[in-house]
Formats: sequence, structure tokens, C-alpha cells
Amino acid sequence: MPIIRDKFSLLFKKEEDKIKRKKFKNFFLIFPLELFVIGGLIFLIIFTIYISFFNVRFGNLHEANFVGFSNYINILSSEGFWNSMKFSLKFAIVVTLLETVLGFLIAYYIFSKFKGNKIIFTLLLTPIMMAPSLYGLMNRILLNNFVGFIPSYINYFFGINIDFFNPDIVFYTLVLIDVLQWTPFVMLIAYSALLGIPKQVFEAARIDGANSFKILINITIPYISSSIIAAAILRFLEAFRSFDTIYVLTGGGPGDLTSTVSIYIYKVGFHLGYQGLASAAGLILFTIMIVITFNAMKLIYRRW
Repeated sequence: MPIIRDKFSLLFKKEEDKIKRKKFKNFFLIFPLELFVIGGLIFLIIFTIYISFFNVRFGNLHEANFVGFSNYINILSSEGFWNSMKFSLKFAIVVTLLETVLGFLIAYYIFSKFKGNKIIFTLLLTPIMMAPSLYGLMNRILLNNFVGFIPSYINYFFGINIDFFNPDIVFYTLVLIDVLQWTPFVMLIAYSALLGIPKQVFEAARIDGANSFKILINITIPYISSSIIAAAILRFLEAFRSFDTIYVLTGGGPGDLTSTVSIYIYKVGFHLGYQGLASAAGLILFTIMIVITFNAMKLIYRRW
């Protein structure tokens, strides 16, 4: 027995050494890329912080004047910045709530009725495979009041002439477009979490006489709540800094009615050319996102 035990110990030690060598080799291969990415990120952050203290106009860095915290004060006292923050927050909250609820309901329905049906699952995931800017351009054409076939069909069948980009309803149009694209993202996470629930739990609940609703409320939702919260947080962060789809659809207009904080920073930095102001606004947004992410991670770890 001692001889056999020694042989197994030696075998395990060899396998362990082999795994360690493989990990070291993999780390060595990707280390240059990691160094490049981290180094580039650190450089961009430092450079952004640097020019945020200067009155920099686009393309005239050599003529910049040091202004201290004036850029931050100007941004924080800007009505346009706070309007864009309000719109971003409102948009992010609405789409996150809708996508989280709908994503979970669709995932639960597929899990209950069509578990293992790859065709339905693939079709539902199609929207998130499209580039947001391309998706926004497609919807801009489809919903256009003059050439879009959706307004044309609504007018033909119901006699209603609707302009989806009218200031009164443009917010709901943007919400609908975002929900159609990103609900499958929440559905994917929720469905993966549902697949992780042990079958024995459901079987035991049914033996105890629990119906489908009680199983859903007392077992399914509590079991996957951490995954749902994580999906909701990811969607909120993404929606809060939304840029490409909304910019392609409305350009932040009419006026600045649909201007997110990312669009506001882009316009300040590239349309108006105030790079120092844009850098200060970007760092404020970056700080807000870091605070939200940190608290969100604490909440997720506490749930787990």
C-alpha cells in the first residue's frame, strides 16, 4: 500500500508540475498583450487628467493655457451636462427595468417549454450579434416618416400618420429599440442561470405539492437572483453611457432632447473643439461609473 500511495503521489506531483508549466507558458505568451493594453489604458487616463487642467482647443495643444479646476467647475455648472445626465439616468433606469423583466420571462418560458431548442434560442439572440451603430442605422431607415415601411404600413392599415422621432415620443422610440436589441442579453444570462439549478430541487418541490407559481417564487427566482442582478447592473452601466445607437438615430436631438452624457462629451470635444472641457466631463463620467461598479460588485458578492 505505501508503494502504491507513493506512486500516486509522484503521478499527481508530475501532473501538478505540468499544469504549472502550462500556466506559466500561457502567461508568458499573453504578457506582451496585457502589458500593451494596461500601459495604453494608463497612458490615456494620465493624458486625459493632464489636459483636463488646460484650456485645450482641438488641434492646438501647444497653445493650451493652464486653468486648474476651471474646466471641472464649468462642466459641473453647465446646464447641458446635467440635462444629459438626467436623460442618461432616466433612459438607463427604464430600459434596465424592462429588459431585466422581459429577459427573465422569456428565458423562463424557453426553459419551461422549449428547453434544448437551439433554433428558437439562436433566433432570439440575433439582435445582440449586430453592431449597435448598424442596428441604429437600420432602425432609422425602418422608422423614417417618409421612406420607412413601418410608418407606411401603420398609415395604410390604421390611417395613423405617426412620426417615431417626434419630440413627444422619441424617448419611447429609443427605449423600444434598445429593449428589442438588448433583452436577449439578459435572457442569455438568465437562461444560463436556470440551467444551473439542480433538477432534484424541482423534483423535491413537486413531491411536496408545490405548484409552478410557488416553485417560481420560492425556488427559481431566489436561486438565480445573483445572476439577474449582475445582468441588470451590466445593462444599466451600458445604457447609462449609451452613444452609438442613439447618436445614429437622433444625433442627440431634437436639440439636446435625447443627448446622453456620452453624446454631450463627444459634441463638446469634437463639434465645439473644447478638449479640456471634454476631458474633464469624461473623467467625471469615469468616476461615476467606477463608484457605481464598485458598489454593484459589493452587492453581487454579498448576494453570492
